[in-house]
Amino acid sequence: MKHLLDWKVGFCSRYGEEPEKFFNAAVPGAVQLDYAREYGLPDYNRGLNFKKYRPLEDLYWVYTTEYDAACSQGNKLFLVVNGIDYSYEIYANGERLCKYEGMYKIQRLDLSRFSGERIKLKIIIMPVPKSTLPGVHKDTRDEANQCCKPAVSYGWDFHPRLVPLGIWEDIFILETTCNSVPEPKCDYELSKDLKIAEIRLASAGQPDTLWEFRAPDGEILFSGRGEKCGFTLKNPLLWWCNGYGDQPLYSYTAVSGDISVTRRVGIKRIELVKAAGSWGEGLNYPMTRNTPPITVRLNNTVIFAKGSNWVCPEIFYGRLNYDRYRKQLLLVKKAHLNFLRCWGGAVINKDSFFEICDEMGILVWQEFPLACNRYEGTEAYISVLKKEAEAIIERIKEHVCLMLWCGGNELFNNWSCMTDQDKAIRLMDKLTFEKTPEIPFLPTSPVMGMAHGPYNFNMSDGGEVIEALQKSRNTGYTEFGGGGFSTKETLLQIADISELKPLNLENEIAVAHGTHALSLETERYFGKITDFDRLIECGQLMQNVVQQFIFEEARRQKPYCSIVSNWCFNEPWPNTGNNSLICYPDNTKPAYYAVARACRSVLASARYRKFVYYAGETIDFDVYLLNDSLDKLPDGIVDIYIQIGDDEKIKLLRWEYSNVPVCKNAVGPTVRFELPFVNDADTLHIILEAGDYSSKYVLLYRLPEKPADAPKKMNAVLDKNC
Repeated sequence: MKHLLDWKVGFCSRYGEEPEKFFNAAVPGAVQLDYAREYGLPDYNRGLNFKKYRPLEDLYWVYTTEYDAACSQGNKLFLVVNGIDYSYEIYANGERLCKYEGMYKIQRLDLSRFSGERIKLKIIIMPVPKSTLPGVHKDTRDEANQCCKPAVSYGWDFHPRLVPLGIWEDIFILETTCNSVPEPKCDYELSKDLKIAEIRLASAGQPDTLWEFRAPDGEILFSGRGEKCGFTLKNPLLWWCNGYGDQPLYSYTAVSGDISVTRRVGIKRIELVKAAGSWGEGLNYPMTRNTPPITVRLNNTVIFAKGSNWVCPEIFYGRLNYDRYRKQLLLVKKAHLNFLRCWGGAVINKDSFFEICDEMGILVWQEFPLACNRYEGTEAYISVLKKEAEAIIERIKEHVCLMLWCGGNELFNNWSCMTDQDKAIRLMDKLTFEKTPEIPFLPTSPVMGMAHGPYNFNMSDGGEVIEALQKSRNTGYTEFGGGGFSTKETLLQIADISELKPLNLENEIAVAHGTHALSLETERYFGKITDFDRLIECGQLMQNVVQQFIFEEARRQKPYCSIVSNWCFNEPWPNTGNNSLICYPDNTKPAYYAVARACRSVLASARYRKFVYYAGETIDFDVYLLNDSLDKLPDGIVDIYIQIGDDEKIKLLRWEYSNVPVCKNAVGPTVRFELPFVNDADTLHIILEAGDYSSKYVLLYRLPEKPADAPKKMNAVLDKNC
């Protein structure tokens, strides 16, 4: 039987002191939120209030509760701790049961010797860890380079410095007849032809475990008893990612004593293989021969991986629950994305995140908690990393959504200065191979052949990302961006509109909440904008253009390019402007719908050359039919139009295509058209009509006599429908 506990929390400035006051604690949660409720701190999401929370990271925090174990005679008692953040000690009736550094290891502490007593539990949490190695810059993410806490909590361009502490996962007392807490496991070995799965079931220390293994429809396929069992499953139903097939989930139940555990499992085969053309490329051979495998092969079928970078939806991640995860992951599925890169700067998600990904067919690229730092392989750090990495692997490995392990974010560069020979990366490579040999491993992202960036509409050389991407050649674009202002609803969570003006680098609140260079980019194309609503709309239009273009361009570059994921899908607090597709808490931007249209399995696609065109100029663009599906496409047509402003659309060409193979693109015509003079227009549209595969693109139209920086009225309507 599971017993939940009512906790109180207090704080002190020195280890060993007792808090002067205890107050109610929300568990799971964070001590900062408990303090804010008790002492009336203002909402950290508004303005610059987050700065008032900063001093709380340097305090010692003490949780207390009591449990009456008088009725527990003859049973075993365990304190089950699914996650405490970060360095802590646990006491029962004054006896120290546990001392641990880390936040992912599940603790199962035997309290049976206290049976018949009233058990007083106390948890002491130490202040936020801060590296003191040479070269570490104070109050920066550098301070996270000797711990396994999320580096983003120490401050990032889209995240303030707020470092959570506290009980962030479930904690409870388990009363049972079992001598230990059952930990049933299931794994399998799938034959290369996908026709035979050898199922293995095990529950260490539980010799009388009763097992049942059921098909997705509930049929019992196997039953048995023992600490270990196994059977052969013929012609298993295979799990596919979103857009490629169904997600059948088997289930197993393990009964040990009075404890019954049921879990779901899927069956798949996943590999990383070389990109097409990465060998035998003539003059390019010396450069590309070391390109690592990055093309995803699922169930012996090469897929095109379309995804996004996932960051934690909350600064204080203890608040996350099943409903919150499901709401955002449903948006991922509806956007036709098939994987998420769980970025190494963020927290490892709770179990419910992976359960929902299993259900929805969302593959997970899981990084370990290393990001943009030099993680020196000191004995102390490696010891902590080993325990935490093992705990992470054990938590996740059964989930069929697991696509690959990755050492962390941006470790091979001139600010992290790590290589695949660093102890931390070698350790994670070793552990993942030992525990999940069937799951691929990458040391970091990006690796040779892959690209991170660009993140703005304009490149550092002054050119547009639209131009640059057409000249690039990468096996994958695993981080790229294009910022857009948040919705009005989200902006009002930050401050009154009057406080957000001007929405540029001169405004401290706007900068703290992520504006950065967005206003400068909009000025380049639309001039100085004083109307707040129009500024937002213009910025959102630019985000639409860059996000849609890069997703489609990556798809146009297959098969050499085989993976694309934008930075980023979500955000942990309300930003004024960000590269995210949804803004806090769960508000979709127009760019979300642009990406959803770009990621349909099949679509007509236009590769245009730039964002701004002038009357009298010849516009030219290439037309494609992009097919990422497992179906051969029947013969069809694409009607190609130009529309300038609100004028009638002009039909330019009809393309009749045929015999588009499975997971292949068809290259159509190059269209050229001299743009006429239309005095009252400021936008033009490329329109490809092809039934369900239709696409539409919004570009800027100008008269040549107007100065390039002249303010423009925008008549484009952002399409908010998938």
